[in-house]
Amino acid sequence: MISRCEYIPIASMGVVKAGAAFQPLDPSYPAERLEYMLEDAGVRMLIADEDLLHLVPAYRGEILLTKDIPALPAGEKCKGSPRPEDLMVLLYTSGTTGKPKGVMLEQRNIVAFCISHSHLLEIGSGIRVAGYASFGFDAGVQDIFATLTVGATLHVIDEKIKLDLPALHSYLNENRIDDIMMTTQMGRMFISDYDFPYLRNFIVGGEKLSPIEPPQGFKMYNGYGPTESMAYITITHVDKYYSRVPIGRASENIRLYVCDRQGRRLPIGACGELCVTGYQVGRGYLNLPEQTADVFRPNPFSKEDGYERMYHTGDVVRYLPDGNIDFIG
Repeated sequence: MISRCEYIPIASMGVVKAGAAFQPLDPSYPAERLEYMLEDAGVRMLIADEDLLHLVPAYRGEILLTKDIPALPAGEKCKGSPRPEDLMVLLYTSGTTGKPKGVMLEQRNIVAFCISHSHLLEIGSGIRVAGYASFGFDAGVQDIFATLTVGATLHVIDEKIKLDLPALHSYLNENRIDDIMMTTQMGRMFISDYDFPYLRNFIVGGEKLSPIEPPQGFKMYNGYGPTESMAYITITHVDKYYSRVPIGRASENIRLYVCDRQGRRLPIGACGELCVTGYQVGRGYLNLPEQTADVFRPNPFSKEDGYERMYHTGDVVRYLPDGNIDFIG
């Protein structure tokens, strides 16, 4: 539970290197939500800024204050590497349809996404990435690990300028930021109102993208994906004006099916539920075996390693003749 600063990636990586899993607690959340998340997850250690502890007065576990991290003694070498199936991060859904659900994402889910993302955007040493997403979202995990695991530089955007678009614009230009991902509506407005002489890639996601003329001088991408399968699972390059902007094609390590209510695959143009298989599909929901079993099911179309489980998104889409996917609702 940390305000936006360098300790967000430092603490996250420290937990993972120690072989544990981390749970992002966004201090902007209501205290009731934060306490529910801590209790539901059975948290044993809280890494926090001292001035944020008042948000979780009921927490009685061990606490490590960020101010004390620099004085910690050097740790021993980590004992072995984590397994692909080990838990890496616990992310809670918004809870709009009831209590928030803890989505369990494993090491392999994050690794698969990092590989796909770095290949798509050609991220590597020397690239500067803006960490804009809130810490509690899968896009926040994306900003940290998909950037640092390939040797790129992460700029954690200060909370004070996240919604101040003139200040954010100045920061991106002054620091010659190459890549950024923002929520769809905020990102669309940002692109429409400002020029970006140094930007390479601008990704939007989280909401349906309204038609827009493609920007000049850099690439704009429209991504889609549920937390249950780590960040985005489809993405399209907005290379022209689309009357309906598609959500694109499946990412690396992902296969998609459009199915009817009986689980049968549908032809091009027919609307049905989007179902996801592949290495980004998470373990399920913490402490909710029935809800997990309801939406994480065996894949009836393939038994190939890594694609045996299928996540049912509940979203309605259709395949277009060019292979792109159109999001219906």
